[in-house]
Amino acid sequence: MGSGLEVRTVTTGFTPRPRVGRAPRVLVVEDHRYLGGLLRDVLPQGGFEVSLVTDTVALEGVLETFEPDVILADFRLRGEDGLDLCRKVRSHPLSGDVPVILHTAIDPRNLRLQEALTLPRVTLLLKPADFQTMVALLREQISQNPDGAETATPLRSV
Repeated sequence: MGSGLEVRTVTTGFTPRPRVGRAPRVLVVEDHRYLGGLLRDVLPQGGFEVSLVTDTVALEGVLETFEPDVILADFRLRGEDGLDLCRKVRSHPLSGDVPVILHTAIDPRNLRLQEALTLPRVTLLLKPADFQTMVALLREQISQNPDGAETATPLRSV
């Protein structure tokens, strides 16, 4: 993307770690039935345990029962968007520092998307993204060990 656009991941000093003896957990938030099903079925091949919700209404209950290590969410959801989702995740007591990857095809200059990217531990993955890139970013976000300082993660596009 020749625009020089950079996505910043702001960290707050705590990184959730996968529990020993289980696969890292990815919560997929995708309202498109086909893509959500595809992610739910394919991500386990990358070594992840996956839960799928189709909207932000179901999000809160799943945050309490599934305890994700990372959230992969479409930015455009019915009723609410990724900014609303990120605010809900950040305000939830069990997921306040869980990394969120916004997976979208919208213009990265979208103002609501840019606002979401200013929230702690929010990263952008542009659609379409190949499987290897997605798995690498999921693993990177799960294993990142912030030292409390702000870090920059480059914009990913494939």
